[in-house]
Amino acid sequence: MGGGDQVPPQRAPTMNRPRARDIGIQIGDLLSPGPLNSITDVPRIIVGMADKIEGDVSSTDEEERKKIVRAGVTLIGTADIEKVPLFAGVGTLQGSGELTGSHFIAESGQLTGYIAITGTSQVGAAYHGLVQLNPAAIQLPIVAETYDRMTHPLARDPIGTADVREARANMTDGKLREGNVGGGTAMVSFGLKGGTGTSSRLVPSANGKDFVVGAIIQANHGTPVDLTISGVQVGKVLVQEGYTKPWFPTHDAKIQQPKDGDGSIIVVIATDAPLLPHQCSAVARRAGVGISRGGGGVGFFSGDIFLCFSTAAPLTQPEPPRYEKGAIEPVSVYSVEVVNNETLDAIFRAAADATEEAILNALFAADELEGFTGRKWRSLPVQRVREILKDAGRIK
Repeated sequence: MGGGDQVPPQRAPTMNRPRARDIGIQIGDLLSPGPLNSITDVPRIIVGMADKIEGDVSSTDEEERKKIVRAGVTLIGTADIEKVPLFAGVGTLQGSGELTGSHFIAESGQLTGYIAITGTSQVGAAYHGLVQLNPAAIQLPIVAETYDRMTHPLARDPIGTADVREARANMTDGKLREGNVGGGTAMVSFGLKGGTGTSSRLVPSANGKDFVVGAIIQANHGTPVDLTISGVQVGKVLVQEGYTKPWFPTHDAKIQQPKDGDGSIIVVIATDAPLLPHQCSAVARRAGVGISRGGGGVGFFSGDIFLCFSTAAPLTQPEPPRYEKGAIEPVSVYSVEVVNNETLDAIFRAAADATEEAILNALFAADELEGFTGRKWRSLPVQRVREILKDAGRIK
């Protein structure tokens, strides 16, 4: 990967660790998840990932350890995203991060290409990779990032065009991998191994048809003591027991260690409910509710940035511009359906619930991983979490 244009074969999902719901955790008691409890429950949504883990963690040579790679990219969109623009909006809880292309989304209210999520040092490579998927088109690629310095040196081009092509080739509307995958490969959260997670909620409508709200997140945020699961301060217990104390199994850790909590979280929310751009922005902001429930959202250097888009088709198709020479372009119109503002509450709730559970799914799925600094980031201790929640009466 990263060195050419050959597309590797599609990779099957791997989930050896349980998801949060598998041990009895239930986030929200009014809305149910979709069949896959994933953003891919939303009709037309496809997601693809590519990831790379390389380097000798047993080496004590600082220069050799700087060659360690933990990197990847996640792509989200629809199969016809470049031909059929979708209404979209952006929200921010804390802006210490990057989402390229956000100005055009704010200006046009539309999403016109794939969304990529990756590490801070790979924004340029992911941007270039998106351009190369369709180099003849005029593009303003959308790339979001979270800071990967905890496990990965700020090396040059750890991913490249081939990785973006691999993620595109792997795009699926089915079950997704979670944890140390895609753009979440290098990420840590609450002093534990973080990464990629997803969840969804079904929202009833007045016509009897459920709408779907799905979220996919890249969790690289949170201070260990703040981790809250189902209202229980699990992080405080893990800190008191020393579980989140930095652990250096194979290295003297001469390389400077970033502070726990210096990171970000990106949330992408999709729904088939027909939303206008300003409504998408309002739904995007509700990701901040889910983040705060889990103990996040209190760090200055946490770029908590969100994007929401609707896959609902317009009732009539827009008429193409005529581009008549020397004439004023006639104004054309098309018709869309739209959710009543006064009934957005359930969609807001769905966005918050799906975001909160997606963060937990990232933590539950992630395997421990040693980074280039020599620190080994432990995975969430599922059995201990189960005991803590059971003692608190939150699970049976």
